[in-house]
Amino acid sequence: MRVTRATLCAAFAAALCGGIAAEPTQARTLAEVQAAGVLRVTVYRDYKPWSWEENGARKGIDVEIGAALAKALGVKVDYLMLRADDNINDDLRNGVWRGSLLGEQPGDVMLHVPHDPHVEEANDRIKLTAAYQVEGFAMAVQPGHADKAKDFSLFETEKVAVDLGTLSDIILLSVRNHKLIDRVVHVRGEEKAAEAYDAGQVIAFYGESALVENLAHQASRPVEIVYPEHPLARNWPVGGAVQAKAVDLADAVDREIAAFSASGELKKIFASYGVAWRQPAQER
Repeated sequence: MRVTRATLCAAFAAALCGGIAAEPTQARTLAEVQAAGVLRVTVYRDYKPWSWEENGARKGIDVEIGAALAKALGVKVDYLMLRADDNINDDLRNGVWRGSLLGEQPGDVMLHVPHDPHVEEANDRIKLTAAYQVEGFAMAVQPGHADKAKDFSLFETEKVAVDLGTLSDIILLSVRNHKLIDRVVHVRGEEKAAEAYDAGQVIAFYGESALVENLAHQASRPVEIVYPEHPLARNWPVGGAVQAKAVDLADAVDREIAAFSASGELKKIFASYGVAWRQPAQER
């Protein structure tokens, strides 16, 4: 199961419902992580461009952030490649404080967690760590048509591809008084939407910003990225989580994320996947 914006939205919406009771594993302090020489990082599996496996190698933005965190702490990195469950509570249970039903140990830190206080309030066994990206929605469009793509008017006459059944799909079908319905080409997955663009079947494709930007970066045709505004096309910050008792580890992760931000390391990691790094607002 590939994680999508739709599954993360559903996961976030279910956050207030509470998790399944289970015995937590012992939280490791920063000193214990450093003494063991390994930082275990939980990332989602099959979630391009954030984290996935290819020919036995782990790749992705979150994978590289995890490796950078481990290096900064002076340890090696190990990964739990987590299969997305029904909601964020389940993912935090499996990825942070209990481990999977298959007996896999949870991570010391999990990446790609919605950075919202409601998540922390609904899960008293975890503590959120610093946000490192602002995600949203993006349109990859043929150059020369960006202005009309920004307000979706382009697609009253031209075709746009989108992953069927996603929030991106809902947005396209609802804008401009539903005038785009006949111009929306439904496919299974953003990758197929990008393929339709490359084949010249559509003039644009729409979806989660990181994946759209990554696919546009690989496109064989010239492409421009725009971010059309819509009430449903909201941005959301992405960060990490540790066990609630691992306060010193959370502080260390926060410090390193801030350092990566200041040094340009985060921007470099995102750029290597063709994704624009959007710095989250500083917390007070």
